[in-house]
Amino acid sequence: MSTTSVNPEMIALARESRALSQKELASALAVTQGAISRIEGALLPISDSLLARVSEHLRYPQEFFFLQDAVYGPSTSEFFHRKRQSAPSRAIIQLHAQLNIRRIHIARLMRSIEMDNVKMERFDPDEFDGDIEAIAGAVRAAWMIAPGPIKNVTEVIENAGGLVIRCDFGTRLIDAVSRWVPGLPPLFFVNENAPSDRARWSLTHELGHILMHQAPRPEMESEADTFASAFLMPARDISHMLDFISLPRLAQLKPYWKVSMAALLKRASDLGILGYRQARYLWMQISKAGYRLREPPELDLPIEEPSLLNRLLSIYKDELGYGIDELAALLRIHVDELSEMYDLRDWGTQGRPQIHAVS
Repeated sequence: MSTTSVNPEMIALARESRALSQKELASALAVTQGAISRIEGALLPISDSLLARVSEHLRYPQEFFFLQDAVYGPSTSEFFHRKRQSAPSRAIIQLHAQLNIRRIHIARLMRSIEMDNVKMERFDPDEFDGDIEAIAGAVRAAWMIAPGPIKNVTEVIENAGGLVIRCDFGTRLIDAVSRWVPGLPPLFFVNENAPSDRARWSLTHELGHILMHQAPRPEMESEADTFASAFLMPARDISHMLDFISLPRLAQLKPYWKVSMAALLKRASDLGILGYRQARYLWMQISKAGYRLREPPELDLPIEEPSLLNRLLSIYKDELGYGIDELAALLRIHVDELSEMYDLRDWGTQGRPQIHAVS
């Protein structure tokens, strides 16, 4: 295969996924940073020998660098996300690269797979006069979610046709990231190190972005938070349970509603059930108890495990007869990293939407 077909974007993507700067890669390969810059900028072709060294050092098969898949930048929601803006830039760059690679894997997997029942439709907040609570209610109604708490947010999203992927983000400042790119279902990446209550909230927050925000708008973060709050705790279902709020009462409600004590307290304030002084007193109590950093471990919620991606992988194993070496070749990744990324020692078999191999 001629190196003239190498995609320079894949060289940059591989480098960023390993958290290396151009200067660091150049030093490791004993070439100038200018050479790496020109190669990644499509100004200088890469030689066979240098490609082999790049492949070895970055730990990707040479075939990876010939991929012609699109590389996407940050989603619209990330322009205004405070925690993401405070995370180290190198960690953010590495995360985006790794998520792009996972998205490429999913796109290649879905070439032989049909997926039905994608029920997600866009909602324009302006068409609802900015009433985000109404949008959350409309989504719950459209998806036929029963009144009260949502037992499993991951299951709800996958039933609606989204794909949830748990992975290590390399930083605790980001809990979830979403993508909806042409030709793929909505993708929801969840930090596997996030506690379950935060993961559920962040998934729902990202769902709000997916459904409401095709273009950046200054209020999009607050809108996504309002959506998450209303989606997880509908006012008509929870209001009567928020009277006489105290720390013990918040602790009692957390396992039932499956949201954090802090989220419950804020919901009570937003609904006007708590006065300013009472809310302030309870926030002080939460801070004094250390619950802003870590709520009581005995109240930890079970981790929600996605199943749709495992179902996709099992189709390749059980229906299409792929061995792990063939799957690695399809995804342009080494077997050991493939096994680690997707925990292929225990492939799942139960999916959410009906999916099957394309005949």
